[in-house]
Amino acid sequence: MITSVVRQALHIRGEEPAILCHTGEHTTTRRALAALRLRPDDRLVDLDAHCSGDPMEVLEADGERSIVTAGLVVIVAASLTDLRRVLTTATALPRTVHLLVAVVDTPAHQGPLLPAPPGIDEWNALLEARVRRLGKRGWICELFFPDSVETALALDCVLHGARGGRRGRRSVPLTAVHGVQGALWRPGDIASTGVSATGPVPLRRVSPVADMVLRTGEGDLPPWEDPVVPHLDVATTAAHSWSSITSQVPHQVVAADQHLVPPIDEYTVNPIGFTKKADGPMGDLTAHGDRASLVQGRKVLFTVPEDGTVTDLDIGRARYLRGVRVDWSGHSGPLTAVRTVASLAASGVPLVSGPVPGWAANLGPDLVDLLTSVEEEELADPLTREEHSVRLRRAALGTHSTSVRWRALAARAGVPVPPEPLVTVMLCTRRPELIGFALAQVARQRGVRFELVLALHGFTADLPEVRSALRDFTARGLHVAVHEAPADQVFGAVLNDAVDRACGTVIAKWDDDDWYGPDHLADMLMARRYASADLVGITQDLVYLQELDLTVWRSYQTEKPSPDVVGSTIVIDRSVLVDIGGFRPLPRAIDSQLLLAVRRSGGRIYRTHGLGYLLRRAGEGHTWSADMGYFLRRNSRQWSGWRPSALLEGAPEPLGGPNRTKEPVRSGSVGPGRLDVPGTTDSSTSMGGHR
Repeated sequence: MITSVVRQALHIRGEEPAILCHTGEHTTTRRALAALRLRPDDRLVDLDAHCSGDPMEVLEADGERSIVTAGLVVIVAASLTDLRRVLTTATALPRTVHLLVAVVDTPAHQGPLLPAPPGIDEWNALLEARVRRLGKRGWICELFFPDSVETALALDCVLHGARGGRRGRRSVPLTAVHGVQGALWRPGDIASTGVSATGPVPLRRVSPVADMVLRTGEGDLPPWEDPVVPHLDVATTAAHSWSSITSQVPHQVVAADQHLVPPIDEYTVNPIGFTKKADGPMGDLTAHGDRASLVQGRKVLFTVPEDGTVTDLDIGRARYLRGVRVDWSGHSGPLTAVRTVASLAASGVPLVSGPVPGWAANLGPDLVDLLTSVEEEELADPLTREEHSVRLRRAALGTHSTSVRWRALAARAGVPVPPEPLVTVMLCTRRPELIGFALAQVARQRGVRFELVLALHGFTADLPEVRSALRDFTARGLHVAVHEAPADQVFGAVLNDAVDRACGTVIAKWDDDDWYGPDHLADMLMARRYASADLVGITQDLVYLQELDLTVWRSYQTEKPSPDVVGSTIVIDRSVLVDIGGFRPLPRAIDSQLLLAVRRSGGRIYRTHGLGYLLRRAGEGHTWSADMGYFLRRNSRQWSGWRPSALLEGAPEPLGGPNRTKEPVRSGSVGPGRLDVPGTTDSSTSMGGHR
């Protein structure tokens, strides 16, 4: 179908030249274009082989090469991961009258290739737009601009529309690239321009178009001649292939620097679509012919290219597997192997391995340890499997994602970057006896910048238990703003007053009697980024039924867009909260109304994993009126006593002195008997918290 659509586009394009581009697996992209009859001034371009910094020229009628407006630009990609990668390369393409973008296949959760128009009047000249299916899950998008359009900008709009949601924070710093694999380091970034091997970096008005330059190459690169803009040089993955490392025995090769590994595009290679089914077969990442492949039995799920890129389509093909055994033989080279394994881990595919060879040290110590921490047989347990998956994705995305990699490269080049977003944890409570417990949960958060806004609803900070807990909290160097709200003020209005006192760009709701793991906020921010979500939260996967002294695991489907999340786990952009009018001034149902407002405004709500959170359900007093039977009827597993996920990492001691709430403490292994669970005080049992 691609060939016939492109043939028709060539027929109607007029006198201007055409540029036909392909990216990704050649058997599905180049083949669709190679059989077409082209004119002498047309070009067939492999975008993966194009050197960033070289112009994309076409022939004029007199045979001279120059950059002119094309009558047609075609970009055929094997996957969305491939299409995002070459956006940086596409900045070298000339303007075009007709843009045709085709993605051969997409994973099941991916929507259509609908473009998202840019500014108010930038697409006023658009004459026609067409979007159609390509086979079962592929898509074709065509845009017609009689006066031409900047190709890369139009392609960026197509990519943004296909992903949906917020654009998210661009990786910093502003970067220019050079070399054949330049785009591999800066996927999906239209602001990254190509530069020559020696520089200088071009100026836009009076400022350089980039704050640093990354050059890629297999040999020695010429001296850099720009005294203003710093640069870093990295070798291509081909330069680290076993065939090119002739002076060392492979198992003795030690990769000394994680920053040598091209990053993972977290916008397409991520846990979205993770399934909790633990009854599938095992797969093997192993040698197949002269390449590494993921195989299940005799079935080849995908073959790894020489640069180690794993696409969203590849991840979709592996989702049904219970896990993947990593065989460290048969890869093209150390960087290829590391990049492949890190990509699978970043997507949450459960991986198991024997001893990791020294040459794979660039995975990072956390990921190396995790690969050998779980045996294959343990993956048959759904909870253990998901816990292992979460740990893998944390380690991989926290080490190899584009945003993390470029912050590290900027530090190496001496280029300052803005700080990470500040999260305001917003806690509103009527129960002074739970302040110490709640503040202990907040204080142990790690891997994220945060502050606390504490709204005391109906009491003051002068109470001894409140004063001592706040003293312990601030003694840790943490910032807290205290708001004392009158008892008769409606709950929604109290929350709005708390938001007004927040300094963060992200707001995280918090409950006073639930348990939060130390990576709760970090997990929320990570999901917010890779899902392009306006609001992130989790489900009530794990619930402690206090009256029955019972923990239930409900095992909802996670890592997907969802209209419903737990109110006490909501993480939302402050700008989104302001745009929807804040919290409704109601006494209850505040969270459900907030979720509804975000959906009505066109925002994206995303549900990530729920293993770093344990909801406490007391007998009465909750604004959410579901009874105990609701939780008992709908669960996958239950245990006597307090039994959180291992990701919760236990419960911290309440701040402010002795343990006034006597929170349950997990003791020993979980079995049919009762765990050591001391009772709570009468006041915490009889009073329900805000939900």
